[in-house]
Amino acid sequence: MMHHNVLILHRTAPLQDRRVRLYDTQRNWQLRKDVTTRMTRWTITDTTLSPDRRLLVYASISPVAFVVNVGSSGDPVESLANITELHEPLALDGSMAQGASGNTRAAFEGDEDYDWRGRDFGIWSIAWSPQGGQLIAGTNDHSVYVYDIESKRCLARLTGHGNDVNAIAYLQGDGSDASASAASSPHLLLSGSDDHMVRLWDTRVRDRGGRNSRQPQGVLVGHTEGITHLCPKGNGYHLISNSKDQTVKLWDVRKALSQAAAGEQARQRPQIAHWDYRWEEYPATGYNVVHPGDVSLMTYRGHAVLQTLIRAYFSPAHTTGQRYIYAGSAKGAIHAWDVVSGKLVALFEYHDALVRDCSWHPYEPEMTSVSWDGRVVSWAVSPPHGKTLAGGRGDVGRYY
Repeated sequence: MMHHNVLILHRTAPLQDRRVRLYDTQRNWQLRKDVTTRMTRWTITDTTLSPDRRLLVYASISPVAFVVNVGSSGDPVESLANITELHEPLALDGSMAQGASGNTRAAFEGDEDYDWRGRDFGIWSIAWSPQGGQLIAGTNDHSVYVYDIESKRCLARLTGHGNDVNAIAYLQGDGSDASASAASSPHLLLSGSDDHMVRLWDTRVRDRGGRNSRQPQGVLVGHTEGITHLCPKGNGYHLISNSKDQTVKLWDVRKALSQAAAGEQARQRPQIAHWDYRWEEYPATGYNVVHPGDVSLMTYRGHAVLQTLIRAYFSPAHTTGQRYIYAGSAKGAIHAWDVVSGKLVALFEYHDALVRDCSWHPYEPEMTSVSWDGRVVSWAVSPPHGKTLAGGRGDVGRYY
């Protein structure tokens, strides 16, 4: 993910070296931080950089995330967990309560009763709040957690989903940076799950007992398989979702259904029995499957969402007016569609393996992609005004 001039790279399966690297693209791709993580379970599932770009959080398939101070360009590059630098644990499930010594770290590291390896709880997605004081996380216990950094406690657990929560976002964020609108409305959250639905939450809403309500404020129905990523447009209304049904969908939250209505529509969802996207190709007949209750505005097709949680985004507002939607693909390419027409307008091909993530610089004519072929590729993306976006091997600026 590109944050202005900082690029974060972490490796997911099958390249599992437990490391996260930050590059400064403004300084000729200088390696700013090389983080060797601690206690990662199978793989690093997600990373997120604080709005001031000083703190990095990484997560794994465990209830504990870790925060690292990435500091400035003058700080040491190498960060070995709790050897050269402290990687502070953050237990989103509240299990790191005060230990006998009254020290939170001691409760985690010295309490033999706490065994994170035995818990069926993992974090699939994690993000900072626009102000930087909180984290939100989607987990495999079908929940969304809201965590306060300063007090080190969970503020809310939202439990309306029926399966793993793979994607989370702030509704008024832009998918990459903390916008002013997101900072003014940090209580509106989005979550996408393997229950094939996108839910809208308002953390201000309480039940009669004064606790956070388990009922979402709206549900978006239309996908027929699990959701892998969410990206809000930043205007408070529109977002896109990437899904294992091999589509990207554009939504307007004003068309969201109630929880009860969504439950009725769920029973009408076409299903492909016994299909697992991690191991199998998507059945050809699935491309024609349409949800009878689809409330999305537009559907984009052509890429392949297999094996991992592949991501999709709006193109930058500053340089393109968010004219395009782009996504990685298991086919080893980046697909770009016109938002309005839905047509595929560009195919960026260079990688030899799955492209899990890609990031278009918010201000510069540059895109970066990461692939399971082990390469990080920089692309030149500067569509002339009024012309279609170009893509191809000739647009590769460099690779690493």
